[in-house]
Amino acid sequence: MMITMSDLAAEKIREILKVEGLPDHGLRIVASGGGCCGGSQYEITIDNKAGEGDTVVEKNGSRLFLDAATARALDGAELGYTEEGGAEGFVLSFPHGSPMAGGCGCGTDDASSGCGCN
Repeated sequence: MMITMSDLAAEKIREILKVEGLPDHGLRIVASGGGCCGGSQYEITIDNKAGEGDTVVEKNGSRLFLDAATARALDGAELGYTEEGGAEGFVLSFPHGSPMAGGCGCGTDDASSGCGCN
C-alpha cells in the first residue's frame, strides 16, 4: 500500500501549478512535528523534482513527492481536496486506518512509562 490521491486532489494540483506557471512541477508532502500523542503535521510545498530515495505518486498528470519517512507515515492514506463550509484545501485521510493505530506517537506502546497517550 502507499498514499493515493483523489481525482479532485489531482485536478487541484494541476490547477495550482498552472497558476504558478510551474506545470512540470509537483507537490511535496513532508511530515513534521508530531511528537507524543500530538499527531503528525504535514507541510505541502511545490517542488521541481523528486529527491534521491523519494516515493513519487502520479495521477492524471499530477505528482506527489514524499521522502522515505513521510511515505512510511502516510502509508495507506489518501490525499483529497475539500471545498466545504467556505473553506477549501488538501486533506489527508486514512480510509483503512492509520498506520500508527494502536501505537504511541513517542515510539512506545507503554503508557505507564510516563508517555500519557491514554
